[in-house]
Amino acid sequence: MLNCLVDLPAGRGSRRQRSGAALGADFGARGLNLLAAAVIAVLAPVTGYVGAETYLHYGLQQHLAATAELVVQRIDGSIDRASANLRTLAASPDDVCGPQARDRLRLLVFNSPVLKEVAVFGPDDRIRCSNNVDIMQMQTIGTMQPTSQQDIFLSIAVVPPTDRRVLRVIMRRDRQQAFGGLIPVELFVPSTMIRTGETGLGVQIEAGESVRMISEGFEGAENSGKDTRGAATSRRYPVRVLVAASGQVWRQAHSHVYLIAIAIAGAFGLLIAWLIVLNARRRGDDPIAGMQRALDRGEFIPYYQPIVDIDTGRICGCEVLVRWRKADGQMIPPGSFIGEAERSGFIFPLTLSLMRQAAAELGPSYATRPSLKCGFNLCAAHFQDDKIVDDVQEIFQRSQMHLSQVLLEVTERDALPDMDTARNIIASLQAMGVRVALDDVGTGHGGMSYLLKLGVDVMKIDKLFIDALGAERQSTAIVDSLIDLAAHLNMDVVAEGVETFAQVEALRRRGVRQAQGYVFSPPLPGSSFVQLVEAMEPAVTDSQPVKKALRG
Repeated sequence: MLNCLVDLPAGRGSRRQRSGAALGADFGARGLNLLAAAVIAVLAPVTGYVGAETYLHYGLQQHLAATAELVVQRIDGSIDRASANLRTLAASPDDVCGPQARDRLRLLVFNSPVLKEVAVFGPDDRIRCSNNVDIMQMQTIGTMQPTSQQDIFLSIAVVPPTDRRVLRVIMRRDRQQAFGGLIPVELFVPSTMIRTGETGLGVQIEAGESVRMISEGFEGAENSGKDTRGAATSRRYPVRVLVAASGQVWRQAHSHVYLIAIAIAGAFGLLIAWLIVLNARRRGDDPIAGMQRALDRGEFIPYYQPIVDIDTGRICGCEVLVRWRKADGQMIPPGSFIGEAERSGFIFPLTLSLMRQAAAELGPSYATRPSLKCGFNLCAAHFQDDKIVDDVQEIFQRSQMHLSQVLLEVTERDALPDMDTARNIIASLQAMGVRVALDDVGTGHGGMSYLLKLGVDVMKIDKLFIDALGAERQSTAIVDSLIDLAAHLNMDVVAEGVETFAQVEALRRRGVRQAQGYVFSPPLPGSSFVQLVEAMEPAVTDSQPVKKALRG
């Protein structure tokens, strides 16, 4: 949509020049661009460092989670082998605590890949015999934890004189006798998986609630204040594993990642900063001259959004929108250049160019379809003098598109400079047969005063209210009020931005007949819109009805 944001001096037949305020805005914009370039150039390496830190933190978390899972697998396997060894011991027909019991138990430990200490328990759970006298003073921490195997129980024990913690596996054959074996933490956590010291990697194994055995390095890593953890739980035994690390060793081992990330981010930041500076310099090279050259080359082209009769499905006309198609085929949306065009006054030749192109493209089809309308957006500055009246008459009197098929839309988003002058210009346009619409009703400066004072023919309800139709009570009430007001003022109503069939049905129930939006069609290039018109709207071949319809 083409809107003018500032009041511009209007000389008849002269080109409007940029005001001092607009130039000041350009210099301000260039200053902001240069500042943004400097900030990006400085912050880019910092961003690279933060990105590397985030990447390594994520990598360390994944590593610790994998380590915890590996420890759990080792624990499961060790318990399985220990259970098998203890069952073999329990199946012995001889009294295992009889003569030469210690030698027999030592032989079992020697042949077992996991058991380092073995003991036999009596009815009172006291140790009857063991392969090691130290184990006789062993103390169990916490309660025995049952497993999915009914005869196997787990606990964590402290073995004197070093008070080291070990995992104890108990195989209870009956109430009279049980067999136990100790598995040291080294079998679960090999030294290659642990870096001892405050910044290293540590493993904690839990068997039941608050019962732990801790490898070297865990407490130091946990208390470093920057620890990262990974955890895994056995699916077969009541065992949970935590792996903690401060991350310093990991970062030192991957220091090259920081250098690469900072270098890449710094280079990218410098590239972006250079592009911003280049863009700021280009903006300083009179962007109006660039747009004027594009206009001379015909790069500004009209696109047409169909307006549809929602009762019959027939096309009522279109609204003309602008696109900038550069020589290389790149399509620039209006948001990238309309602001500059509005500030500079370039909006005036641009609007006239769109009118001439639309008249040439649509004229042959419109000549035999007199009911179709073609809408053009005007801005508040167009209503400072009556030059727009002369321009419209000059363009469309030479076109196959009749003046009665032209719809000029004045937006309410910007205040009209002089209400009386605007009313006189609108009356002059209407006297030629041109219809005038008030666009974006309810969203801008005019409110109801524009509807009552300007004498327009068509009310266009803004997408803002259509989006909330049926969902927000206040917006629905506003739409209903606008429709009632249009009926009392004998105005046609067009709903803008219709995007769902539910909105179409809600508008139909309220008596609105005309609508536009993506639910029907996006803006189309000229050839596509002409094909659509000729496919859906039959031409009137009798010249008399055509002339009568065009005369209104």
